[in-house]
This record gives sequence, structure tokens and C-alpha cells, in this order.
Amino acid sequence: MKSICRLLLCFLTFSLSAQEVDLTNAVQSLKLKINNSEGGERLMWMDSLSKLIQYRTDFPYDSIASQTIDYALELDSTRLALEHAIPLVDHITLGLGNPEEAIEYFNNFKDRVPKRQHFMELIEFYIEGSYSNMLLHRYVESLDILEQAYEFSLQIKDRTMQGVLKEHIGKVLCFKGDFQESAAALEEAHQMLKDHSRPELAWRPKETLSILYSQNGLQAEAKKIRMEIIEEARKYGDKGTLYDQFYNQAFDEMLHGNQNERLRYLDSARVYTYIPEHDKFVIQESLVARLGAYAENGMLEQAEAVKQELDEQRKHSEYFEIKEYNLAMAHYEFAKGNYQRAATLGEREYANVKNTQFFEGIYITHGFLAKVYDSLGDLGRAHEHLRAHHRIKDSVGSVQKANGFSYYQALYEAEKKDSEIVSQKSEIALLNARNRAQNMWITFGGLGILAVLTILYLVWVQNATKRKQQAQARFSRNLIKGQEEERTRVARELHDGVGQKLMLLAKRSKSGEDAAVKSLAMDTLEELRSVSRHLHPATLEKLGFSGAIRAIIDEVDANTDIFFTHSIEDVDELLSDENSLQLYRIMQELLNNIVKHSGARAVSVDIERKAGTIEIVVKDNGKGFSFKEKIRDSASLGMRTLLERARIAGAKLHVESGAALGTTVSLKMGI
Repeated sequence: MKSICRLLLCFLTFSLSAQEVDLTNAVQSLKLKINNSEGGERLMWMDSLSKLIQYRTDFPYDSIASQTIDYALELDSTRLALEHAIPLVDHITLGLGNPEEAIEYFNNFKDRVPKRQHFMELIEFYIEGSYSNMLLHRYVESLDILEQAYEFSLQIKDRTMQGVLKEHIGKVLCFKGDFQESAAALEEAHQMLKDHSRPELAWRPKETLSILYSQNGLQAEAKKIRMEIIEEARKYGDKGTLYDQFYNQAFDEMLHGNQNERLRYLDSARVYTYIPEHDKFVIQESLVARLGAYAENGMLEQAEAVKQELDEQRKHSEYFEIKEYNLAMAHYEFAKGNYQRAATLGEREYANVKNTQFFEGIYITHGFLAKVYDSLGDLGRAHEHLRAHHRIKDSVGSVQKANGFSYYQALYEAEKKDSEIVSQKSEIALLNARNRAQNMWITFGGLGILAVLTILYLVWVQNATKRKQQAQARFSRNLIKGQEEERTRVARELHDGVGQKLMLLAKRSKSGEDAAVKSLAMDTLEELRSVSRHLHPATLEKLGFSGAIRAIIDEVDANTDIFFTHSIEDVDELLSDENSLQLYRIMQELLNNIVKHSGARAVSVDIERKAGTIEIVVKDNGKGFSFKEKIRDSASLGMRTLLERARIAGAKLHVESGAALGTTVSLKMGI
């Protein structure tokens, strides 16, 4: 088994070495390409090299990234310069542990970059600069940088980024000690982010707000916020967020001596510890917290089990440094009665936290050391740590009381203001109600008068329109009637006068020359008769309506290339002379239009009698036309005449037509 482990270790070492060799070769290859190129191509290779060794300390990443940024600015590639400046500032701050140098680089670089475009990259860069200043407790400078970034977010109207920046502002204000301003900024951030598709964005400012409340003695408010986040995180199955909230609530319960609640929340956090998205740090953090809790509460069996798992974690971790590990182990040793070992571990924990702003850790460590030295009989040191413990407790307590008072004062003022606003709104609503009632009577009175006048006007307009339509109908009927009478008179005059004289002229022409005159006279006579028939349809009087329609169809069929079919029932006894004439004229106009304009190859005509009606349908397969356009066309008198004749006959005319669809004209007349 040991030999297998040695082989596996050798294999892993060889694999890592091979990877390092491959990386070194890739770096050398890119450097060669950079030296042998220029312009955009060279910038491309520099970009690749910087990304390849990003955040690595075994290569001169900061130097290469700086050269890439300078060359990008030289080529006016501002976006690329910003993309490399963001991780570089982060690397100098955290990777190299030199926030002072990071701030210097930030200030120099931001003056070289135009502020007219690439606002998202500018915002991310400014966030990094703000963080570097915050680490050095330069809160005013950090806030100024974030305010500038917020102005960029306003220019691109990105509400999500505005919410993220408000969250950062709230955090800096929290570190600065501006409790109310921090709470207001965090609440504003939550309002901006609460409708985002990624709910965790809205939880982050609420989580910071819960910590802020907890630090200022508002435990109930902090717990309420955490429970809200937990409820929402459960809906989305966000196990990472659930772990964080349970862990933080357990820490709060520990600070206030609620050991049962502390253990309960740590058990809840443990459920979400061993998940794929959590790294070893989270697992170790959870184990340390449970070890300390079990030891403090005398649960040595559980503490032993957790310690064994923690020891295994330490064996297989290259880097192990969990805050409060020494304190948890100190509690474990104290529970086992190893007071000297507990004191050593406690002093080690105190050395780690005494120069930090982790006041809770300092406060807890002093309390523990006071208890340990008391057990060791070293009352002097016990008293020293106890005094420090109470001094911090009193100091923090006074700050918490002040901030708690200001919080509740602000809450009271807000509620008082809201109450005044509600009262004012009620008074305004009452006045508005009275004004509305008064205005309602005035309005209704005015509307009533206006309604009466409107009705009278509409009745007058309707009657005037009706009179106008009736006058137009009478005029049309009289005009058509006059036309028919004049046509009859002219036809009679042509037939009885000019026709007889032409007949006499034809009979008297007997010589060869007279024969030509006779032929001309006969042709003229025939044309005259044709004109006479059009002016007054004698066939209508001789054959009746149905026979006259058949005759006119047969005549058109004989003299054109159009194929006609017809089905005509005898309806003569159902029609008056006037209606027969109007229907005949309609049919005459329809057939004339088909011959002249339709381009049809086939036409069908159907006349049938139905219950209470006579129906006439004329269909052709011609090119069709737009009926509405014809009606609107002032030059198209034929369609208007058809409609008017239909009205005179008491019939309804309906036309269906369209381009390349042919035309169907239907006429329905009640009997």
C-alpha cells in the first residue's frame, strides 16, 4: 500500500512538472512572437501572454501586464487596457499584498484613460481602486471613487450595476462607522436589485445589512433579515447562501450566549457544507465552528469526532489557515482539562486578532483567556484579560446603544412622518371629496346641457341628412324618369319621322347609282333602328322583362366571343312596368360593362323567383375591379346609375369583385 502511494505521489509530481514545462514553453513561444511582430498583432500576443500567467507570482505577471496595458493605450485600445488593469490592481492588492502600490497604480492609470466610453470596464476598475483604499482604512477616498463609478452607471442607465455600486458604498460606510447612511445605501441597493433574474444579487445587500444590524445591537432585525433570505434561498435551492446565513446566525447566537440556538444553526449549516460548489475552506470553517461549539458545551464525544475530521483535512491541505482555529482548539483543550495548552492556543489566537478590526474576536479571546488563567490560578493575568473583555464590551455596547437609539429614533421619525403624511392625505382626500362633489354637480349640469344640445344637434343633422338624401333620391328618380321619357320621345320621333323618310328614299332609288344610295339609306335606317331600340326597348313591351333579357343576352352572345349561359325564370307578372324598365336598364348596363371592360371569356346570368324575392345574379370570369374605387371615382357615373336604378326599383345591389377574381353582381328585390 505504501509503495502504491509513493508511485502515485511520483506520478502527480511528474504531471505537475510536465505542466510547468508546458507553461514555460508556451510563455517563451509567446515572447518570441511578441518580439517578431508589431501593431495589432503584437498586442494580440501580449494579451495572450498576460492572460496565460495572470495572478501567477512565479512569472513577472505585474510587469508583463503593465507593458500590455501601456502598448494597448499607445494603440488607442482603451477597452483592452482596462480589461488588464482590473486584474492587475487586484493582483497587486491581494496577490502581492501591497494595496498602497495598487492605489498609486490606480491613480496614475485612471488619469490616462478617457471617460467617454467603456463604462462597464471603468466601473469594474474603479471598484478595485475603491477596495484597495478601503483595506488601508481610507474610507473617504474609497467612497469618492465609488461615487464616480456610480456616475458612470447612470450614463449607461444600468440599474443592476447601480445596485451593485450602492451595495459597495453601503459596505464602505459600514466600515467607516456611518450606521444610518450605510443602512440607507444597502436598502437602496436591495430595492434596485430585488427584481433581478439572479436573486442572489438582491440577497447580498440584505446580508450585509443583517451583519450591520448585528454589529450595532439590533439582533432581532438582523435575524429577521436572515430568515427572509433563507426562505427565498430555499425556493431557489441556493445551498451556498443557506450555509452562509445559518453560519452567520450561529455566530450571532454565540456572541449573545444562546448556546442551544448556536448549536441548532450550526447543525443547519452543516447540512449545506458538503456540496460540490463549496471548497475545502468552507468545510474546514464549518468544522472549526462546530469543534468550538461542542467543546464549549461539554459535548466531548462530538468534539472528538469533528477534531479527527479536521485533522484529516489539515493533513491533505497545502494551505490551512482558518480564523478562530486556535480558539476552537483552545476550547477543546480546556474542556479536556489541558489548561496550559489551552492558554497557549488562546494567546496564539489573541496575537492573530489583536491588531485587526475583528472586535468580536478580540472580545471573545479576552473572555476565554480570563477563564483559562483563572483556572490556572494566575489571577493577575486573568484580571487583566477580564478588564479588557469588559472594556471592549462596554465600548461596543455604548456604540450599539447609540446606534440602536439612532435607528429607533430614525424609525420613530419615519413612522411619525408617515403618520403625518397619512393625516395630511386624509385631510386632502376630504377636501378633494368635497371639491369633487361640487365639481360633479357643475360637471353633470354642464354635461346635461351639453348632452341636450348635442342630441338636438344630432337630431337636426340626422333630419337634414335624411331630407338631403330624400331630395337627392327624388332628383335621381326624376332625372332617370325624365331621361327615359326623353329617350322614348326621341325614339318615337326617329322611328315615325326620320325612319319613314329613309324607307321612302330607299324604295325610290332604282338605277345603278340609285342602288348605292339605296344601300346607304338601308344601312342608315338599320343604325337608326338600333339607336331607337337602345333609347326605348321595344322588345320589353313586346316580349316582357324575362323575354327581353333573353333577347339581349342572345344578341350579345351572337356578336361577341364571350360564352353566355343563362337560367331565366318568368317573373313578368311580379314586376310593374317601371320596375321592369329599371331592371332591364341595369342588365343592359351590366352586359355592356362586361363586353367593354371585363375581358371575360364566360358569363352566366340567373334570374329566379324565391319566397318573397326575385334574385338576379350575373357572374363573369374577367379581370375584376375595385368596387370602392369605382364608387369614389367622380368620373365613374355607371356604377352610381346602377345603384340609383336599384333603389328606384326597390332592390338591393351587391358587387363582389377583385383583381383576377372576376365579378359577381347580385340583385335582390322584394315582391
